[in-house]
Amino acid sequence: MAEVTFHPLHPWTLLPEKPKADRAGARAERDAYQDSFRYLRIPRLPADCPPWVLGQELGWSLRSPLTVTMRPLEDIGLAVPDAEDPQQVGRRLGGQRMFQRGKDWIATGHASWLHLGDYRTSTGGWEGMFIPNGQGTVEWRLGFAAHIPQGTFLMVMPPPSPHPSGLSVPLGVIPAKAVNAMAERGGMSIAVQPDHPVPIHRGQEIARIVLLHPDSLRATAHPTPTASQTAPPRAAAAAHDTPATPNAPGETR
Repeated sequence: MAEVTFHPLHPWTLLPEKPKADRAGARAERDAYQDSFRYLRIPRLPADCPPWVLGQELGWSLRSPLTVTMRPLEDIGLAVPDAEDPQQVGRRLGGQRMFQRGKDWIATGHASWLHLGDYRTSTGGWEGMFIPNGQGTVEWRLGFAAHIPQGTFLMVMPPPSPHPSGLSVPLGVIPAKAVNAMAERGGMSIAVQPDHPVPIHRGQEIARIVLLHPDSLRATAHPTPTASQTAPPRAAAAAHDTPATPNAPGETR
């Protein structure tokens, strides 16, 4: 069996947890309606449907480590010539703050909430939990390291409903080499995109991660042809012809 480990890097970290469907609570509610109410019933209980339960308990829940209201991010990608100051370029173009990503820069506006997640590092300095990622997305550092078996992949996906309304989580698949290397670069992070002001509470599920076997990415599908597609042309035509009704005795045509 494949083993996955999670290790906290900061005191405020909330490690991923295995979700569990509350089947006993759902059945107790159904039984209470049946025993005590005249009309109200739950005819079909999702907790009695194995595919639904497996979907609810898939992977591990990623939970927000803090309470914050996230807001849509206005950003633009920029190149800054060597002779110019990045912050001055950003202010000239209407940005409040400049963030370097690789060789280029991202200028942001209305982004003061990003600094609400600034946290103290082990060296005593300050690090940003929220980093602009371009095209309205934000890199969210969650403060833990993950280790998954070599050759496997980690899929990041939106959580099953209910999920934070207004917070999009792009679907992504990360190879084991990149996941395990994140331990040396501040830990696990995901991309999110707030579509409108959305309050997030500490402990609230924001995303789901699922371990993938390499065969999940290499699998291919082979459609099975129908009989009419495999039969010779004349045989296929004959198969669709309606047989003639036999003549009655003494009848001629």
